[in-house]
Amino acid sequence: MQNPKGADYLITILENIKELTSILIFISSIIYRRQLKLTKWKRKLSKGEMTMYIITSIAIPFYGITYFILLLGT
Repeated sequence: MQNPKGADYLITILENIKELTSILIFISSIIYRRQLKLTKWKRKLSKGEMTMYIITSIAIPFYGITYFILLLGT
């Protein structure tokens, strides 16, 4: 059974929104990591801040690499 054309359009819109939110989260992570790096120069980071600094330092390149691999795969 095939989906109606309107449903395909809605799915396409939702996929585009999902991609947009992923990009916004990625950009926000980069900005937050930059802020933590600037804070690290001024004072010692707390345990929570240091944890987030390490997580974002690992996650940002990992996301970029996997996104690039997925882009090459399609």
